[in-house]
Amino acid sequence: MNRFQRAARNTCCYAVVLSVLLSLLALPVLAIDDRAPEQIIRETSAQVLKVLNEDYEKLSNDPELIRDLINTKLVPVVDLDSMGKLILGKHWKLAGEEQRMAFVLGFKDMLIRIFGKTLLDYGKAELTVLPNQPEQKGKYRIVQTELDIGTGQPPLQVSYVFRKNKQKEWKIFDFSVDGLSLVKNFRTSFSQEIQETSLQALIDRLATSDESSLPEDIGIPAVE
Repeated sequence: MNRFQRAARNTCCYAVVLSVLLSLLALPVLAIDDRAPEQIIRETSAQVLKVLNEDYEKLSNDPELIRDLINTKLVPVVDLDSMGKLILGKHWKLAGEEQRMAFVLGFKDMLIRIFGKTLLDYGKAELTVLPNQPEQKGKYRIVQTELDIGTGQPPLQVSYVFRKNKQKEWKIFDFSVDGLSLVKNFRTSFSQEIQETSLQALIDRLATSDESSLPEDIGIPAVE
């Protein structure tokens, strides 16, 4: 498997991982969610995959239903501000508050547009939380899992990175597929784009991004 094929395979899994995150969105809104990260992933991963299968026809006939679900529910689950800060790196420090907010909103909308169309392809995926999790310390947690996307290929190694916020809730701010971090991947791509153009140009592009706006070395292959 060459570099491009591996990147494509990993990016296809990003879509699957986001489908797992959708299971978190189906939960009722709680004042404080005091569950451990492992419990969050284990209890909810099967639920969303079941929903994707049962509502396939309805969702496939109206893709906006998936996008609306992500758009209205993803923010409470994922720490997009921390994700945006990590992705922009030094450029975050130089950006004004309005630019920071615009980048986070544009990045979120880009993910919705890119991954919203692919979630239905992975309803048969199965996620397993691995035993012998890493030692847990402080406000960070890593949950290691295996994801079988149902194509006959070896399971993908997916690690969810959680951080506890000021409200004592665990939020996901990064995940990696076979060692490829979503945050690091976009940080590399966006950093190069900013150097070639500007931060504002990147923000403007994200505001109208679609599937064609993926980084050059990443694609979303169809599931066969």
